[in-house]
Amino acid sequence: MHLEPDHDLVRKGRWQRLLLLAVVNALVFAVALVAAVDLRRLQTPGGTALRWVQAAVFGDCDDYLEFSLPGPDVEDPRSPSELCTDLRQATAKARNEQLRIGLHLTGVTEAVSTATAHVSLTRDGVPSRMEVSLVRSGGRWRVLRDAATCGSVGCA
Repeated sequence: MHLEPDHDLVRKGRWQRLLLLAVVNALVFAVALVAAVDLRRLQTPGGTALRWVQAAVFGDCDDYLEFSLPGPDVEDPRSPSELCTDLRQATAKARNEQLRIGLHLTGVTEAVSTATAHVSLTRDGVPSRMEVSLVRSGGRWRVLRDAATCGSVGCA
């Protein structure tokens, strides 16, 4: 007894595989597009300032250190691990209330190698303005953890 394949099932299986392949390719393209936009945003002082303020508010030590430099007027004897521990402890409440906290870039003043970003932080509907100093270092923008920035945002 010889069984012939059902041509409709074979054709349907091919279409399903092609559809799955098309959906996967579309998802890969969408993720790549979002990543490219995010990387481009981080090349601006405003994007860097928002990323760093978010890290400072919610305790993301990796981004806090990656997107900032210590200012010349701020002396901090702590090791990076001690700084991270202090940052995580200082931001525990914000992490628990993150749905009630909002960040919005309100403006940027940019010079050749320096910039100032103005960020509005809203907690429970009450906005507060922050000023973040940035410098260009190694071709990338970095928040300068100086007295002005730390006084406005609060550095760990």
